Amino acid sequence: MSHRRSSLRNTLYQALRSLAFVTIQGPTLNFYRWLVPIFISTFICFLELVLPKGFALIGDKSVSDYMATFFVALPGFFIAALAAVVAFNGGDLDKKMPGVIAKITVYGDTENINITLRMFLSYLFGYLTIISFMGFFICISGSLLSPNLSLPAYGNHNSYISYAHEFLKVLFLFIISFLGSNVICCTSIGLYFLSERVYQTILPDSDEFDKDK
Repeated sequence: MSHRRSSLRNTLYQALRSLAFVTIQGPTLNFYRWLVPIFISTFICFLELVLPKGFALIGDKSVSDYMATFFVALPGFFIAALAAVVAFNGGDLDKKMPGVIAKITVYGDTENINITLRMFLSYLFGYLTIISFMGFFICISGSLLSPNLSLPAYGNHNSYISYAHEFLKVLFLFIISFLGSNVICCTSIGLYFLSERVYQTILPDSDEFDKDK
């Protein structure tokens, strides 16, 4: 039983490892991962509620249509960037990043380690790839399910159904807005490191950093 439980835990760990970037601790990361995307998503939902006609969420030339096109175009780029990070030699890629910590489990033992720039970028682009897939499938699922969630499908509806319908619309808009803005903000981190930091030798050696601490 314990062996089966351990095997299940390891399988779940591997399946969710593409989302490990959200657990990485480091300066300003939460600003890009959470604060800015939440602010943008909240502002977009506010516009949906106050604008006279709101946004067309489903259908041709709708929010889901444009966002599905946006999401589906990204995984190829992120996978190529991940391959480039793995293959590239030089610069600061194999130096540890001061203050950036990841939780890693090996053979059942979990430990917080100070990761290298190569590991950070690998986690980042793996995360962006899976988030893009998630965003695409959420947009498609919303489009397919919308006929069953529309008010006419329920015939004579009361105020509770109307409120639930509006809540689902705003929730759907918030989720895809959050995922889209999260991808853009986190991509800006990756582009910064790929376009500038990866070619520089400006991070201190880990030994020097440890001495400073």
